[in-house]
Order: sequence, then C-alpha cells, then structure tokens
Amino acid sequence: MQAAFIAEQAAQCGYCSNGMVMSAVALLRAVPHPSEALVRRALAGNLCRCGTYPRVLRAVLRAAGSGR
Repeated sequence: MQAAFIAEQAAQCGYCSNGMVMSAVALLRAVPHPSEALVRRALAGNLCRCGTYPRVLRAVLRAAGSGR
C-alpha cells in the first residue's frame, strides 16, 4: 500500500494518510480485488483536506492489482 501511495502521489499533507491507508489495508484484507465502487465506500469516512481522493483511489486499486 505504501508503494502504491508513493507511486500515485496520494499522500500530500498527511492529514488523511493514516486513515486512508488503514481503511484501504482493511478493505484489501477482506476483499483482495475490490471494485472501484467498493473502494469508494470503504474510504468514504476519511476526510482529505487536499482533495487527493482520485489519487488515493488509484493507489488502492494499484495495490489491489499488485496483490499488496
């Protein structure tokens, strides 16, 4: 997950990073290959002040595709 966040430049100010990563890892443990809609629902409770939601979404989908 960390490598995917770095590759997609999903961590900007750090305000939401911890919650996004924890939610994403929990999701991928439960559902290794989630749909985009499922990722969006899993991350919906996290507030990102920088607006990096599209990058975070791509990072989670990247991590799911790589099996991490």
